[in-house]
Amino acid sequence: MLGLRGKAVKEQVTFTIATAVIIASLSTLPARSQSQTDFKSFFSEFKAAVMSADTYKLQDLMAHNFDFLGNTDASPEDVFKGLGSDQWTNLQSAVQKGEFVTQNYKGKPSRLLKCTPGAPDHHCYLVFQTDTSGHWRWSAIVLPKK
Repeated sequence: MLGLRGKAVKEQVTFTIATAVIIASLSTLPARSQSQTDFKSFFSEFKAAVMSADTYKLQDLMAHNFDFLGNTDASPEDVFKGLGSDQWTNLQSAVQKGEFVTQNYKGKPSRLLKCTPGAPDHHCYLVFQTDTSGHWRWSAIVLPKK
């Protein structure tokens, strides 16, 4: 049985732990909010570049190790050449619709934008992730099987 002093210490420890948990959970709220704001700003730039087919701006928004249909280090030139005119239309349609899925891609938190697959047995996603500096980047175009 705890004496009065032991009870007071136990209550103080419980209060201290509870306070630390509350402070820790509150301190992540601005980061999440900032990340959402950063993504909205990034996506606004991305959308404008896609709609005007501004490949120079899109290159600035791309990750250095871009994953293009299985090629994990595709150059911007290879990506834009591989898109062709049909896939530019697909890309423009995808950014207009803005149907996002939030999930991990290659073990890292990501925002995936649904696009129209070229084959009925595949999905199509544009992948967006943050780089090592915390800036959002367009990092992949993937066509996983359904």
